[in-house]
Amino acid sequence: MSYHILEWVDSCESTNALMKQRAESLPGGYVIAAREQTAGRGRRGNSWEAAPGENLTFSMLLRPSGMPAQRQFELSMLVALAVAGVVERNLGPDVPVEVKWPNDIYVGDRKLAGILMECSLAGPNLEYAVAGVGLNVNQSSFMSDAPNPVSMAMIADHEFELDLLMPEIAREIAEQMDIYDEEPDFDALHHYYMERLWRRHGSHPYRDTATGETFSAAIEDVLPSGLLRLRLDNGDERTYEFKEVAAVL
Repeated sequence: MSYHILEWVDSCESTNALMKQRAESLPGGYVIAAREQTAGRGRRGNSWEAAPGENLTFSMLLRPSGMPAQRQFELSMLVALAVAGVVERNLGPDVPVEVKWPNDIYVGDRKLAGILMECSLAGPNLEYAVAGVGLNVNQSSFMSDAPNPVSMAMIADHEFELDLLMPEIAREIAEQMDIYDEEPDFDALHHYYMERLWRRHGSHPYRDTATGETFSAAIEDVLPSGLLRLRLDNGDERTYEFKEVAAVL
């Protein structure tokens, strides 16, 4: 998959929704970026706040070759690592950029970007995937009840040029997809993902969202399916799907 066309739209409800409407006729690597997104979504229907003209809200169409549906979390890892790598290059080596499971982008304990992956199947394989990204770039204040947003400008104390940053990210995602599509290496991908994982080391507080129980645990692993395996301080292990457990900030 090569990086094809970057299409800017002035406004839309959701770049993911727009991309899915047009996906059948578009090549892999196609990007739709919106100057304003009026109904941006996160995982499980969460909303995404983005001031018009100040951030990047975009979707890229991915067409992996013959990838079985059960491997779709590999795409999530690839996209998250690509976005994190570009952000870190622009913020500088003194600002560690991490991936909070499953694919949010964090600096310290503050959320810089969210990624929403939506997949379409063709039999047992993926027909295509839409990677929707909301990246806080130049916004200086946030009005929603999100607990911990931050932007690149707030971290770096200067603004960034959206028209330069957007194609840089698109190229990086496409290049990493090309490399992985040609020679998939899950072990290497998993290694890089775990190395960049937020709260990878040490024990930290979590909350079981079904029971309300708060407990302390360390990340043992992220499974190929995307499930999170935690090791509690008493040695017990638990495995969670997204939304079944929340990190306590």
